[in-house]
Amino acid sequence: MSAPPTGRAIVITFIGLLVLAAVSWIAAVLGTGTALALTIAGIKALGIGLVFMELASAHPVDRVIAVIAVFFVVLLCVGAMGDVAFR
Repeated sequence: MSAPPTGRAIVITFIGLLVLAAVSWIAAVLGTGTALALTIAGIKALGIGLVFMELASAHPVDRVIAVIAVFFVVLLCVGAMGDVAFR
């Protein structure tokens, strides 16, 4: 297991999250669509998971649990989109 993230990594990730939040807001104002919003949300979730939740240095079992959780969220989103599309 590696060391937890440094203060610099945490600050850089935080600034990146602020920038992505601004980009997300601007994209919403411009009406760019759902695909861009989901992409930005995925990038933000990845940054949070790797740095703030320390998954980059976590035990492999913890990483597998995180991947399974993301899979179920994707499955839920696909099911909801399928329900809306086929009504």
